[in-house]
Formats: sequence, structure tokens, C-alpha cells
Amino acid sequence: MIKCIKSERKEFFYEAIKVPINGEITYHICIFESGKSEVHPFTEYLTDKVGGFTLKNSSFNTLKNFHLTFIIRFLNYIFNDSKISISKIEDLKFELIDEFLNNYSKGKLSPNSNEWIDKKTVKRATYAISHFVYWLCCKKESGSSRRKFKMKFIKEKDFDFKKVTTHSKEGYVTKEKKVLDDIVIPITSSKNNIREKVVAPTDYLVRRLIDLSIENDPMLTFGIILGAYSGLRVGYIVQMSEERIKGLYKNKVEGAYFDCSSNEILRSDIKITGSMKIKIIVPIHPGFAEAIYNYLMLHIEYLKNQGLYPNKYGALFINNRGFAMDTQTYLRRFKKLNDLLDKAIKEEVLLGNKDAIQAEQILSENKLTPHSLRHYFKQTIKPIEKNRRMLQIYMGDTYIDSPELYSDGGSVKEKIRECQNKVYMPIKLNTLK
Repeated sequence: MIKCIKSERKEFFYEAIKVPINGEITYHICIFESGKSEVHPFTEYLTDKVGGFTLKNSSFNTLKNFHLTFIIRFLNYIFNDSKISISKIEDLKFELIDEFLNNYSKGKLSPNSNEWIDKKTVKRATYAISHFVYWLCCKKESGSSRRKFKMKFIKEKDFDFKKVTTHSKEGYVTKEKKVLDDIVIPITSSKNNIREKVVAPTDYLVRRLIDLSIENDPMLTFGIILGAYSGLRVGYIVQMSEERIKGLYKNKVEGAYFDCSSNEILRSDIKITGSMKIKIIVPIHPGFAEAIYNYLMLHIEYLKNQGLYPNKYGALFINNRGFAMDTQTYLRRFKKLNDLLDKAIKEEVLLGNKDAIQAEQILSENKLTPHSLRHYFKQTIKPIEKNRRMLQIYMGDTYIDSPELYSDGGSVKEKIRECQNKVYMPIKLNTLK
């Protein structure tokens, strides 16, 4: 009797190699196949430009969460786990792509759960795999017109594009571009398992979060302030050091800014703490400068009390092991505060607190995230800074060569006063230990 011998599994994975260049950490990301030391040719997808689409300047988090996670899972499935698995990428068929995405959508590929995957996540997976397969069909040998992957069953002509009109964030530029259509349309659930983030936090929610942070995780308090009163993203917050804070002094409200023009090494093990989405100078709004200074002084006092100041690299956010805190640790600790916030709000609802009742409704469908604080900052200064360009500057959505700012009219003192009225400075901060 002849025995069928199953071929060895072709396991794919990626590695992000950290490279310090002039004091800044950059990532060199490679795809590998288990048992082989050389970088796999699929890696070129991460830097090529095909059909007007490229991932070359994407952040590490974007590559990981929106592309690599899905592509690696897809490769391991089509080579190993499908009933019609293939031995080489050139044999890929639409049916196999459809099979993977449908099984993924239904939760059949999750070992610990059979629940449907959230519709938006499936959409991301479809987007990533559509672009990857299109690249496989279009990729040419270096210096040649010959195809690198001689796809048998899927050709470039099988793909469709649609025209979409895009606008800049502030509506200044409008242009039309071609966008790749999804290669297949998987079955998805109508259920949305993910709580969306809060995009309109109330003053009450932000103040309760600050209180809970002071009581339960004082290390995060200044980070919450940076989000709520400067609109900084998490990647910028965990990269914050004293050296980055410029022109911020007691009783001085104008001209201060954060120098976020480069990623810096803040740990001796050169582990990246966070990534700047845009390398930029971020002005501090004069209305919040005094509060940010006061919270900074209190934060430094807290670090001193904990024996964590000064830090060798100037890092302001330190984890439980004495290292500069990274993004994942910050998010994990923020989530714990968010869980406490949910509980605290429910308790205050029982006491008839009207603000708590409104907050509970908001949190029943959405979760408060660090990015929610960025929305809070925007909604706070938008009525005050009516010039859209100024709003864009304070939100850090474009590169500014100079921290000098110009008002579009109106009383500067009045604008500052309006912002200061929003600032929350609880008395208990003064007893931070």
C-alpha cells in the first residue's frame, strides 16, 4: 500500500529589526519563511509602489495592524491549512482567497473562539490581501519587464479600480484618485463586536478620568493631560522627555511647544517606546500652557518621590521595571483606568448624577481611548480658534517650521481665558505621592 506523505509546513512570519540612526530608532521589516535564513521576496511588497499604492512611509503600527497581521495569516493558511492548500504562490486561485476570508470572517480560524469577526476587521483583511495579491500579479523582476511571480490563475486584468474624490483634512485640496476594489467579497456578520471610541468626551468624563488616574495610576496623569490639553497621540506621549518641552515656564503662556521632530532612544535596551506619526513641532495652546506647566511640575515631583527622577534619557513615563514606558504598556494601563471609569460612572448614576447618566449612555456604545482625548482637545479649541489653519497647527496635522503663531483676530486674552475655564486642576493633585 502506498502511503501519502504530507509535505512540510511552510510557516511564514515577520520580524521588525530596530536600527538606531543618529539617535533615532527606525524599523527594517522583513518577511521570513521558517527554516530559511534569507529574507523572503514577499518583503519587497512593503516598499514597492504598484498601481499608485505603497506602504513605504507607513508607520510600524499601520504595517502591523492593517497589513502584516492579515497577510502572514493568509500565507500560512493557503500553504498549510486549506483543504486545497498550494505548494507555490503561483498556483493561488480566487477560490482559495474567498475560502480564507470567509473562514476568517466566521471566526473559524480563531482557536479559542467561534464567534464572527467584526465586520470592520474583515474589511481591513480584505483590503490588505487584495493589495498584496495585486502586487503578486504586477511585480516585475529588477531591471526587467518579466513578472517575478508567474501567476497561473489570477492576472492583473482581473482587478478593478474605482475613482474616488478625496479631500484634505481641512478641505483645502480636492483630488480624484483610483482605488483598488476588493478582490473578493466575503460573507460578514451584521454584528459589530467592537465598541467604537468616544469622539465627543464631556468635561465630566475627562475630569473623572483625571481623578481616577491620580488615585490609581498617577504615572498616567500627565499623559492624560497631554492628550486632553494638547491633543497629543499616544506615540508622542510615550516619547515625551523634558528635552522635548520648549519654552514652558511658570506664568508664561505663549511660545511654548513640543519638539516632536524625531523618534528618540529612551531606553538602554533600545526598545522603541512609541512612534511619531508625523515628525513635527507641536505648539502648546496659550490657554493651556499654565495648566500643562503645573501638571508637569507635579509629575516631576511624583517621579522624585518614586525615586525615578532624573531619568538617564529624560523619559517622563516610566514602567514598573524602571524603563521608559512603551505604547502597549501605556494602552494597557489606560484600559484599566477606563474599566474603573465605567464602574465609577455606574455608581454615580445610582446617586442620580445627571452628568453620570449622560456619560453612561456615551460609554454604553463607545469606549474612552487615549485618542478620544485628542477629540476632546479639538472640540475644546475649535469654537475658540475659528481659523481652520490655526486649528490644524494646534492639532499637529502639518509640519510647522517655527513655533511662532499668528492670531486671526479677536481678543487673545479672551481666548486664553476660555481655555483656562476648561482646565481641571483638582486640589488633591497637590498631595500626589
